[in-house]
Amino acid sequence: MNLKMLCAATSLIALTLTATPAVAWDLLATRNVADRVDRDSIALEGNRRFERIRLCVYERPVHFIDVKVRFANGSVQDAPVRARIRPGQCTRALDLVGDDRNIASVDLVYEANTPRRGVGATVRLFGE
Repeated sequence: MNLKMLCAATSLIALTLTATPAVAWDLLATRNVADRVDRDSIALEGNRRFERIRLCVYERPVHFIDVKVRFANGSVQDAPVRARIRPGQCTRALDLVGDDRNIASVDLVYEANTPRRGVGATVRLFGE
């Protein structure tokens, strides 16, 4: 086997190993967030059930102050993020109490840490 084939095979294996866990996560919503302390509510339509969620950050760091998950049955769960997430990183998987919960909305209180006004970040909500 020549060097090019070996490099291609190694790259393919590495890509497969890193991409496999993400296959189970469904993108639920995307929000562009402001460069100040702000809050957003991400409403989810339909009867879709999840065991856990995670938030991923792109472009600029975001400091999550509070995250609450509201369920279709009216109950609320506090998701203990309270951390600064850097661009390209995600929160750990946040387990939802109970079996396969039907999420009505996810409420975020956050601050995008940007170098100047008018520059925001993107937050993506994933569910599994």
